[in-house]
Amino acid sequence: MPETQPPSTKAKREYTQLLRLHEQLLAEFLRARDELLAPGTESLVKEIKGRTGSAPDLTEIKTAVEESIRALKLSQSHIQSAVSTDADSSFEIEGIANMPAYLQRFLSERAQEPGFSYEVIQDPVRGWIVAWKEYTNRGTVRGYGQFCERPYAWLDD
Repeated sequence: MPETQPPSTKAKREYTQLLRLHEQLLAEFLRARDELLAPGTESLVKEIKGRTGSAPDLTEIKTAVEESIRALKLSQSHIQSAVSTDADSSFEIEGIANMPAYLQRFLSERAQEPGFSYEVIQDPVRGWIVAWKEYTNRGTVRGYGQFCERPYAWLDD
């Protein structure tokens, strides 16, 4: 059965998926940059130079990774400005004024979808918890989960 989402909602969901991809790529590029700048890499280059007389030049690679990080961040900001609208910032749950932006954004993206249900509770340790379920047209569960404001807070105790 074809989806019956309005085009703006579908586009918003696709932009959000693209943002998640950007975040994953950014994490990989940052990890690569850290590896290139790590002391272990420097000592490896020095060891190679000591044995062979010539050192591998990693300057171009470091520059390319830095440029990729900048380009990715620029693209990410363009996508975020396309996704963020006044409707997102005005989404509120009755009685909850201080919910973190990422939990509000998650709910605002999905709350109007048919078959989406959620419950918000407050835990003294983990903060706001959003428990959600998404149902198919036939009434079966398509997906479920929960997000916490501070998911690892219990580790500090």
